[in-house]
Amino acid sequence: MLLHDEVTATERIIMAKRKIEIFTAGCALCEETVVLIRESVSSCGCEVVERRCTDRDHCAEALQYGIRTMPTVVVDGAIVFEGRINKKQASLLLRAAM
Repeated sequence: MLLHDEVTATERIIMAKRKIEIFTAGCALCEETVVLIRESVSSCGCEVVERRCTDRDHCAEALQYGIRTMPTVVVDGAIVFEGRINKKQASLLLRAAM
């Protein structure tokens, strides 16, 4: 049996908009990844943010996550993909966000 507070917490998790961060170096492979992810999750209302590691602030963020490869995809603070991804992998982000 679920308590009222547990149901409310579960509902908040389900309704929360996912934050997808894509750490890039600005190269063609990274740009391809950004486009692929944006297209794959366009229907879920997820926030997609590209973090180019050409400035110190975003590179510092990447180091905090332990990112060493570009592109890297982070969802809600957790690394989910590193390096090149394909359409099937990108579609998994949509499923996770629903």
